[in-house]
Amino acid sequence: MRKIVNMLRTIWFLVGAFIYIFIYGSFVLLIGLLLGKENGRKFVLKQIEIFGRLAFKLLGVKVYVCGKKPDVSENYIIACNHQSILDIPLVLGYVGPTPFIAKKELGKFPVINLYLKYLGSELIDRGNIRQTALVIREVMKKLGQGYHFIIFPEGTRSPDGEVHPFKPRSLEIAYKSKVSVLPVSIWGNHLVIPKNKLTVQGNKTGIFINELVNPEDFASEEEMRIHVENLIRTGVEKLKEVINDEKSGC
Repeated sequence: MRKIVNMLRTIWFLVGAFIYIFIYGSFVLLIGLLLGKENGRKFVLKQIEIFGRLAFKLLGVKVYVCGKKPDVSENYIIACNHQSILDIPLVLGYVGPTPFIAKKELGKFPVINLYLKYLGSELIDRGNIRQTALVIREVMKKLGQGYHFIIFPEGTRSPDGEVHPFKPRSLEIAYKSKVSVLPVSIWGNHLVIPKNKLTVQGNKTGIFINELVNPEDFASEEEMRIHVENLIRTGVEKLKEVINDEKSGC
């Protein structure tokens, strides 16, 4: 019976994602264009935030939320552990519509590439050192203009959900730019949609939003990176406890 339910939820997820992203998404982008640059951007970003939350409601997935997002007037980089394709909508919905640094392959998808542009995301061609350097320069420029960014310091999705060691220098942009880091922990997305699969298999997930970390409090990027990694690990353990005990909050 459970397999049948998961199969139906998977079909609903795939059909719903297509309708919402490509059909409704095109409609949203059209309205944004008609509203003008400033008002249109505000409208589209709000719709992205709504989509992030709605995605879980439509899947029947309960989201446990610990902490709260910081004052949006303060600049920061979101550092998040990586479990599933659902990580981005979870962060967009519960932390805010934020650009991210991702693989260039995402830019090949129609409509999605327009949303990436609206967010101000930067796409990296892995292995292309020159292009990566240019992207990093552009990210640092946007940080100076008040943009926030999402990064996944592990470098790839964790198959077991546990936090893997952060890549060396993965928080160097934040450290050199003296931009605060917002550690965000996720637990449960890997059980809802596992790595390398599109089948919906779970109905609970959680997000833990920590306090901002000031890079000026650390002597090196490595010291700050270890501190942020430990905060995210602690947040994951707290989420496990909250979800397992089915608590309403932290």
